[in-house]
This record gives sequence, structure tokens and C-alpha cells, in this order.
Amino acid sequence: MYKKWRFLALLLLLPTSSLAQLSPPDSAPAPLPSDDALEDSGAVIGEVRIEVQDVFDPEDPKEDKALYRLANRLHRTTRDQVIAEQLLFKPGDRYSRRVLDESERLLRGDRYLYDAEIRPVRYADGKVDLEVIARDVWTLNAGVGYGHSGGASSIHFQVQDTNLLGMGKSLTLEQSNTVDRSSSLVRYDDPELFGSRFQLRLGFSSNSDGGEREINLSRPFYSLDSRWSAGLTARTDDRVDSLYELGEITDRFRHQQDHFELRGGLSNGLHDGWARRWTAGFTFLRDRFSPAEDFADPSLLPGDRTLSYPWIGFDLVQDDFEEARNLDQIHRTEDLFLGGQAHLRLGFSSPVFGGDQNRAVYDATASHGFHLSENQTLLFSSGLTGRWGRDGAEDALLDAGVRYYWRDFGEHLFFATLEGSVAENPDPDHQLLLGGDSGLRGYPLRYQDGDRRVLLTLEQRFFTHWYPLHLAHVGAAVFFDAGRTWSDLPGDRNLGLLKDVGVGLRLGSSRSALGQVIHIDLAFPLDGPADLKRTQWLVTTKAGF
Repeated sequence: MYKKWRFLALLLLLPTSSLAQLSPPDSAPAPLPSDDALEDSGAVIGEVRIEVQDVFDPEDPKEDKALYRLANRLHRTTRDQVIAEQLLFKPGDRYSRRVLDESERLLRGDRYLYDAEIRPVRYADGKVDLEVIARDVWTLNAGVGYGHSGGASSIHFQVQDTNLLGMGKSLTLEQSNTVDRSSSLVRYDDPELFGSRFQLRLGFSSNSDGGEREINLSRPFYSLDSRWSAGLTARTDDRVDSLYELGEITDRFRHQQDHFELRGGLSNGLHDGWARRWTAGFTFLRDRFSPAEDFADPSLLPGDRTLSYPWIGFDLVQDDFEEARNLDQIHRTEDLFLGGQAHLRLGFSSPVFGGDQNRAVYDATASHGFHLSENQTLLFSSGLTGRWGRDGAEDALLDAGVRYYWRDFGEHLFFATLEGSVAENPDPDHQLLLGGDSGLRGYPLRYQDGDRRVLLTLEQRFFTHWYPLHLAHVGAAVFFDAGRTWSDLPGDRNLGLLKDVGVGLRLGSSRSALGQVIHIDLAFPLDGPADLKRTQWLVTTKAGF
């Protein structure tokens, strides 16, 4: 009896926090079931809470600075409704981890978001509440951009907002000066027209050698389970094109192009991990050529051509994606596609439809990915485009490539890619070129040309944790390139295999929507004539490492 009263007295003397610790275990919140358990139980989605985080995190002491707080105040965060309209689910739908993952991929595809995560946060009475967390990047950009590759420089002045008023729309005003032309550009992109799945692009440019106008209205197969698509494209382009040899312009001609396409597609959605889609449409493509003022050889002037044809297409896409980091981006979530993909489109151009002669028109692609081991990944891709006329193949181009990733030590990566192209009876205005602007970094731009091309790149990538001013992640690379173009035509110059080595710095932007990775490379050619510049430096902005 004494022990019983002593225990009760002890309970009365304990503080409230201690009493809470002695509460029965079943009073704590029940843990969330696994994704499989939620799906098997037939759980439905309850409340969907959306949180859009600022560009800089005020909870991080390294980002709780006056300048960063000012940037957050000046930045209009993405509106919750813009995020909600992209989600592939709504309250009342059956819970599906696959649908949540695909919604994450759609959000990560937006230039105005750095990352996105969707997770269940509460489960009760057969309903699971979800939390959608997205982080913005700075989307209002104004300033001067500079690029240098293959011995040629480009500069542009730009005012752009890729998330206008937080609504996901994009408006671009740009003045650029490149090796090809000077251009003034105005472009508007609306990825969710009036809150729908329709997308709109309007573009206008006035160039030193002509101009371009474009309108594109489409409703794509926005998800693996979407059932229909539609689209209309109209574009006119007037420009001066150049032919190259050893990085020098050999001839120039004026090229006027008119393009119109109407298309639509149907699908029965995603079944057994595969989406099958049938598409059909009508395409009109007219190319007209005339001598430029400084045109040297009229015999090289391409002939006019008009393609006008109905077509039918088929696409097969496998649902096989995986999240990864430090492959082609620096400390950023990447959606790696490992599934199978195949595309085929066939059309027939004829004077009956407005074409200049009878031709079959085709294009096809295929790709697949594999894990060779836990640390090794292989990605294959191929493509074929062209026409078939009365004299056989016309402007046929076969491309194939393989990309290899090996996590060789720590978080660093060895990367290799081998690409090859074969052209058969190419149009005179279509050159297979290789140089400093297309992967052979130690040589001038557009240095080699031919109807066969091969390029090998070996690259050791280094991913550091250096994060200066919390604006960009820093990486580095040591690389080797080897490639060539050649032709069997008499009189064509074959330079043999050209090689280069180099080192590069990579800056992975974590705050801006302008470009994801800035490349600063120093490359040294190992072959070529004695008068070739022995050091090439390149500054470019690319989508990946």
C-alpha cells in the first residue's frame, strides 16, 4: 500500500511535459501508411496545400541578408493557382504515387521553378492530405549577355520575365548580335492559356538579314495518361544562310521559308506502363532561295522546293523515370528517362495537295535507357528524317548516339558520349558541320563539313560544395574531344580525325531562370594546320553540364 501511494505522489509532482512523455503510445499521431498501402486501401485525396517558397530562404542564416530579403520582396512569387492548374490530380481523386511523381516532373519542367516536391502529410478516414512545395527562381532579368565559342563572339541585351506577375507567362525583349545576324526580338509564351492545357507562343523578330514571325497554339499530350492533343503552327522566316568550309563562309544566299501545320492526336491513355498515341495532320512547307548580294557561285544555289502533305504518326512512350542528381545538373533534381520511346510519322507530298512533286516524307526516333550497375547508366537515342522521291532518297539524315554515366569516385562522374550522323543526298542548304560551336571545342566554329560525321567526348566531371553567395553551384570538368566529318564526293576536303583536350569551369545557377549551367572552357587542339590558333576559349550557357 505504501508503494502505491508513493507512485501517485510522484505523478502529482511531475511537470506536465513529463506527464506527456508517460502518456500511452497510442495517443501519438498515427504514422502515415506507405504509398502502396494508401493505394491498396483505396484512399482518396483530401486537402491539397500549396506552398511556394521565395527565391532566398530567410530561415537559412546564410541567406537571411538584407540584399536577399530585398530580392524576395521585389519578386512576385508564383501564384498558387498556377501551380494547381498543372497538377494531374484534385481532391476526391484516388491516391496514386505515380501521378504525384509525374506532377512533380511537370512542375520541375517550368523555368520559373527550381524544384518541386509533393508529399502526403496526413491520413484519416480514408483521405490523404497532400502538400505541394515549390521553390521559385528569380525570373525578371535585364542586362547584357556574352558568349564565345569557336573563335566567334555573341552579345545580347535582354529584358525578360519568365514568370510575368507570378502567372507563369513569359515575355522577352532582346537585341542580339551573333556571327550570323543582328536581331531584335519580341516573344510571348503562355503555357496555360486561360488556365487550360492549351499553350500559346507569339514571336516577332526584325533581323539585319530579314525577319521572322511565328504563332503556335497547341494542346499537347501533357501527361502520359492524357487522351487527346491538337495544335496549329504558322511561321514565316526570311534570312540569309551561309555555307562554311574550315570555319570560313564560302557562299551566302537568301532563304525564305513559309511553314503551316495543323495537327491532332488521340490516345487511350496509360496502360501497363505504356502510352500509345496516334496523330494526324497536314503540313505545308515552302522554301525559296535567291542569291545574296555577295553570293559567289550560282551553281551552289539550292533549288526551290514545296512540300504539302497529309501525314499520320504513332508514338509509344514507357513510364520509366528516375530522380537523380549531379548527372547533367549541379546539385539539382533531374528526371532521368530510362524507358523506351518510339516515334514514326509518314506523309505524302503531291501536286494534288499543293506540293511541287510526288514525295514521301518521313521522320522517326527511338530511345532507351539502362542501368548497367548501381553506378553506371547508358542512354541510347537515334533518329531518321528525309524524303523519298522519283530519284530515291532526298535530304535523308540518320543520327545515333549513346551517353554513358559512371559515378566513378565519391559524387563525381565520368561521362562519355559517342554520336554519329550520315546524310544521303542532302539539300544544298543543309550541311553537316563540326567545330567549336558543336562539340569539337578546340577548333573554330563550323570548321569541318561533309555528309558523314562522328564525335566522341570523354569528360571527368567534378561536383563541389562551393556555393559562392548562395547564387550558383560550382563544378569543373577535364575533357577530351575527337571528331571528324568527311564525304566521298570528289574534291571534298577530308581533314581526318581532329582531337582536343581542355579544362572547364561550370556554374549551375540556382536563382535565375535565364540559364541553368554557364560553361567557361579552355581547349587546346591536338591536330590541324600550323596556322591554327593553339588555344580556344569558350563561354556559353547550356541546359546541362
